[in-house]
Parts: sequence; C-alpha cells; structure tokens
Amino acid sequence: MKENKFYGIISFLMIAFTISSCVQDDNFSVPDISIEEPNITPNSSILAIKSALQQEFISSGSLVYTFYENLSNPTYAEAYVISSDATGNFYKKLIVQDKLENPTAGIEIILNKTSLSETFDVGRKIYIKLDGLSVAYDDGGNNGNSNPNDDIDPTNTIPGKYVLGYLNAGTLDDIPSTSIKEHIFRSAVVEEIIPTNIKLADIKGKHINTFIKLSSAQISKSDITKTFAGELYDEYDGFRSIFECDTEATIRLQTSTFASFKSNTLPRGEGTFTAVLSKDFRSEFLVTIINKPSDILFINANRCDPPFLDCGTGLAGGTSILLDENFESIISTNDITASGWINTNVNSGATLFSPNAYGNNRYLEISAYGSEESPLEVWLISPEIDLDTTTNEALTFDTNSAFYNGKALTTFVSSDFTGDISTATWIRLDAIIAEGPPSGYGNFVNSGSINMSCLSGKIHIAFKYRGSDENGGITTTFQIDNVKLTGN
Repeated sequence: MKENKFYGIISFLMIAFTISSCVQDDNFSVPDISIEEPNITPNSSILAIKSALQQEFISSGSLVYTFYENLSNPTYAEAYVISSDATGNFYKKLIVQDKLENPTAGIEIILNKTSLSETFDVGRKIYIKLDGLSVAYDDGGNNGNSNPNDDIDPTNTIPGKYVLGYLNAGTLDDIPSTSIKEHIFRSAVVEEIIPTNIKLADIKGKHINTFIKLSSAQISKSDITKTFAGELYDEYDGFRSIFECDTEATIRLQTSTFASFKSNTLPRGEGTFTAVLSKDFRSEFLVTIINKPSDILFINANRCDPPFLDCGTGLAGGTSILLDENFESIISTNDITASGWINTNVNSGATLFSPNAYGNNRYLEISAYGSEESPLEVWLISPEIDLDTTTNEALTFDTNSAFYNGKALTTFVSSDFTGDISTATWIRLDAIIAEGPPSGYGNFVNSGSINMSCLSGKIHIAFKYRGSDENGGITTTFQIDNVKLTGN
C-alpha cells in the first residue's frame, strides 16, 4: 500500500511538471495576421473576360463561356473590390472593377460564402484565377418572344451584367466555399475607390458593376417619407427613386429587405450620391446599390424638386361638379374621344390609353410592356373645364399600378392648351400616384385633394405616360379612375 501510494505521488508530480513546462507565463506568441503579397502576375483582365464571352456568343450563340484550366500557365485577372456585405445589402457576391479610378469594366462574382467584407474589404486588390470558372451574361432580354431586337445579346448597345461563377448542370452557380481560396487571392494593397462622376443619360454598358457618383441628386419627392426597404409591399428588395437634379432623370435605388438599415427613413435633402451601378435580379433595368447609408450625403436642405402647382394649403372643393369621370360607360378607345377626352401618342405609335375592367369596375389602362415603342409617350387630356363660374376648386383621382418597375405617370394642368401639346404650358400637379407591387396588381390609391383655386378661365387636366419597351425601360402598368373636379 505504501509503495503504491509513493508511485502515485511521483506520477502526479511528473504530470504537473510536464504541464508547467509547456506553459510559459506572460510569454504568449502573437499570431501572424500580416498579408503576404501573392506572387501573381496578371495576364488577363475583366475586359478580356467580357471579350471571351462575346466571342463565344458570336461563334456559337452561347451566353456562357468557361475558362479552361492550364496548369502550366494559369489565367489571372486583377481587380478592386467595390462592394461590402457588412450591412447585409449584398449577399454572397463581390462586385469588382478593373481600376481604382475611371474603370473600363466591372463584374459580379458569386460565391457560396457570407461575411465577405471581413476578408475582401472595399478598395482591396484581388487576383482572380479564371481557370475552371465560367462567365455568363444577361441584359434582361426575352429570347422567347417574336421580337429579335429583344434578345439577350452581349454585342449590342444595351447595358448588361456579366457574372462570374461555377458552371453547374449548365447553369451558373456560386463558387463553392471550399474552392474560393483556389480562385480569389487577396493582395496586401487597399486603396481608395474614386467613384466615376456621371450623368444618368451617359450610362453605358462599361459602367455596369462599377462605382459611380451623382454630384447633385435627391430622393424623389414621392419617396421621402418612406424607408429604404421596410414598407409592407417590399419583397426581397425595396425600390426607391433617385432624382438627378440637373436633368430630372431618375434611377432606382435597390435595397435588400435583409439590410440592417432597411427600416431607416430615407434622407430628405439634396447632395451627392455614390453607389454600385448594377441591374436588378432579372437584369431588366438599371439599379444603384449602396454599401452603407452614409454613401448618400443628402445634407442640403434645399431640395431641387421641379415646380408644382401651388395654390396654398386652404380647404378646397365643394358641391359644384365640374368634371366627374368614372369611365363606366367607356367600352372602346373610340368612346374615350367621343366623351371629349384627347388620347394621343406623341410619337404616332399604336399604343394608347385603353378601357379595361376588373370585377364591376371600369378604368383606363396603359403599359409600355410589349408595345415595341421606345420611348412610349401617351397623353390623356380631359375635356375643357371652365373655372370662372366657381371658387375653391379641387381635383381628385385614383390610380393603380402593376408590375411596377419605375415611375411613368405624371399629371399636369394647362390654361392655354388649344390642341397642340408641345406649345401649351403644362404645370405639374403634386399628386399621389400608385407605386408597386413589382409583380401582380396593387390597389387603387387616391391622389389626395389637389387645390386648384388659384387658377381661372378654361383649363385641361392631363395624364402623361412615358415609358419604354427597351431593355432597362420603364414598363409599369398604370390605371386611372374616378377623375373628379369640384368647387363652390
């Protein structure tokens, strides 16, 4: 018993000595977090990636190109990261462009990995090993219809999106998480990305998937009370409208409903706007995507809204009815003009406002979708209304929208219209116009009471639809009903 106890003590002391000899207090090693610059010399580029797919399309009609593996001479492209998933507004993708400033090309890389910004931060140079990767292209065209001008085509002038990933059963898929380190190599270089200062009208294909800047912009007036993507109708992404002050052109702001700032209220002022320029999920229209809310510097309280009719805020409207049109008796387009309305396509196209019905309600409807008109501009102008016999006039009407992909309907009033739209003076009305949903139909919404008491004489109310059936154009369906003007 004593001998066994003695050996037990010796064993315990030996274990204690071994443990103490392995741990040296206050002498912990510091992990090496430095980045070793990869020994890579780029021999390709993002432009070359695009060119490879274009050549494949010309020779075979394919919209996918796969880079073959060459063990003795791999193909590498150099790029700079311009997207960040830190706020959840990008998901399992990197957007990269070929230069820090004045880029000539950008591309989207899809990867089966989250928290990419922890490794691939904005401004980080990376090297992309293309061997075994595939690039696909989409510009939102529809190869299944009868219009060849609508086909997806990487060689035409329609801005499209190039995406890099793995080919899986003929479909482009994410680069597997286990393969990312074989294709994406991080450089030690991190630089500031200088956004391209651009006008919306000057956007071309080369600008897709690059970082851009609008020097004077704001959230469109109808959106300033909304959140980024926290409204009830927002599905997957929220779409709001960015208004370019100099030109009054607009572009969509796309925000993920998973973004950490989705419920933030949109900024109300005017200023600079920087974002990644891309296209929506189906590549049908242009979108801008921000990395973080501070990319929107709308700090100037003086907005650049276009002038609207302003008759004050006093109460208006009354029991005298000057115009009351619910379109219930309108069965054909001929009935529209027979009832005193003007329905005209300014480009002499075939598309016009046309009657339609759902349930027991009739209304007028229009859409650029399938019209093959680019642009499509149609005016619906009311019969002449005499305001000299009443006071405190107010206008109301209802609108509904469907398959919403942008604003296409505006309302105006003119006191000097005599039949020629181009020579009349049109004053915009500050009306609530329906927005959403992106798929299917919404519900009719009221314009609100529009005070028109400061006008006199004979006037005309006009609804202007401007869209386009081109890829990237606005094709939203709009419906108009219950146009009513009253006074005392």
